[in-house]
Amino acid sequence: MPTVLFDGFCSTCNRWAQWISKRDSKKVFELIPQESLEGDEVMESCPDALKNVDSVYIVSGDQWYVRSSAVCRMLWKLRFYWKIAGILLWLIPRPLRDYGYDMVAKRRHGLLTSNS
Repeated sequence: MPTVLFDGFCSTCNRWAQWISKRDSKKVFELIPQESLEGDEVMESCPDALKNVDSVYIVSGDQWYVRSSAVCRMLWKLRFYWKIAGILLWLIPRPLRDYGYDMVAKRRHGLLTSNS
């Protein structure tokens, strides 16, 4: 089962995790806040090159994915139309995808702060 590690202190990240959870009808993902005991345990095996990446992580076996690659892999495991969205996103060259991801990540603490 792929594990999704997200920033539990970030309202945008929490809403993204809730969004995934609602659409994960087959319960493919285990969603864990990075700042939890479980998150700390999983992060112990994080490759050194990824430890300081400000990103959502997907861990599947010994494979670690971050930034837009993690988002694409999440979308691929959801219903058909989300798979299509993930494939279309994947077609964008990774440096551009990651640039877009980083721009959202820099502003994430101010996004989606209302309870609606």
